[in-house]
Amino acid sequence: MSQLLLVDDEIYAIEGIKYNLEWASLGFTGVFEAYNIDMAKQIVTDHQIDIMICDIEMPGGNGLQLMEWVKQYYPSIVVVFLTCHSEFDYAKKALQLGVFDYMVKPVNFSELEEIIVKALEIRKKELGFEEIKETYERFYPLWEAKKPLLVERIWQDYLDERISNDPVKMDGELQEVGLTISDNFTILPILISVEKWYKEFSSRDEEVLEYAIRNAAAELVIGQESGLALQDHSGINVIFIYSDGSERVSLEDWRLRCETFIRACSEYFYCDISCYIGNWASIQDLYGVYQDLIVMESNNVTQSKMTFMYQRQSARKGEKTIIEMVKKYILDNVTSEITREEIAASVHLNPAYLSRFFKKETGETLTDFMTFERMKMAKDLLTRTDATISQIAVSLGYTHFSHFSKMFKRTFHLTPHELRKLHN
Repeated sequence: MSQLLLVDDEIYAIEGIKYNLEWASLGFTGVFEAYNIDMAKQIVTDHQIDIMICDIEMPGGNGLQLMEWVKQYYPSIVVVFLTCHSEFDYAKKALQLGVFDYMVKPVNFSELEEIIVKALEIRKKELGFEEIKETYERFYPLWEAKKPLLVERIWQDYLDERISNDPVKMDGELQEVGLTISDNFTILPILISVEKWYKEFSSRDEEVLEYAIRNAAAELVIGQESGLALQDHSGINVIFIYSDGSERVSLEDWRLRCETFIRACSEYFYCDISCYIGNWASIQDLYGVYQDLIVMESNNVTQSKMTFMYQRQSARKGEKTIIEMVKKYILDNVTSEITREEIAASVHLNPAYLSRFFKKETGETLTDFMTFERMKMAKDLLTRTDATISQIAVSLGYTHFSHFSKMFKRTFHLTPHELRKLHN
């Protein structure tokens, strides 16, 4: 329902309008009265007014001044002027201020009713626009905050070959999330290889640190250029630099930025990384360059904390058998303290590449697999031998009993002591 304000310094004029129209049948729940501009401003401030019928000439300021104030602070109110003045200058000024209609006194109530009905229709349309605007203003910041994630998801699906690399289709996908690309749009991929952690971290801690590494890549490598740092569904961290075909930063400059980034990761994120810089590629060719970078990384077994420039690669064959070789190496050395680097060297692969590949193929990390195999052996020794728990822990490469007990309970939901007691 709607509310209306009558503004006139003549009380009889207000009373005449108020009592000669059926306000309830017109859809009004409130009809307010004001006899000067200050009183009108107070009512407009305190109540949600939809339509204002206002005289022009009043003491202490005229209706045109009130109209200017209303349009500045409450622009959605529909205003109708009533006045004794028929001069064109008044009408012209009122129209300039955006008045809905203009009537000369004495008022014809039938005509006024028709004007009010039309004004209500306008007001309802404006309310609809206001609701749309409010919804837009409420959700637009959320959309802006989520947009980088939506763009990242499109690139993840592209790298997983879930969506076509057809430029027209990709253009449509990216435009839907606010990224407009030109006919000369190209991407420079830079693969980030996390080769070694200086400390032993949980999988969750590593995920948090890799998130921090991607943020650092956005700041130190991308900088003021256009692009993003993301992680694909197989766990590969990669930077995409965008170009619309205009003047580009040279590949040598990208190499220098990567060198700075590598040093920062060593100092602040407890890890050694290398960067593999690709070639500028169209959307259609990007996937091939990206796969070449992955093969470059997998073939790099000995060099670390370096930046490597793009070289076209031949696809690696027979990688399915690598998993069995890795598992065999771990089982053969389950009682020793073996590192990820030693496991990778046994199959002539880059450690970072092997870690991602193993998790992708098996669903578990190298560390989780090694821990589980050790705990299986520990359980067997606890139930079949009389060796002390400390002796079993040391035989499996654990120098700290508390850590061994923690890993055992995480695996079997019992401490070694509880298992042995239960078995006995």
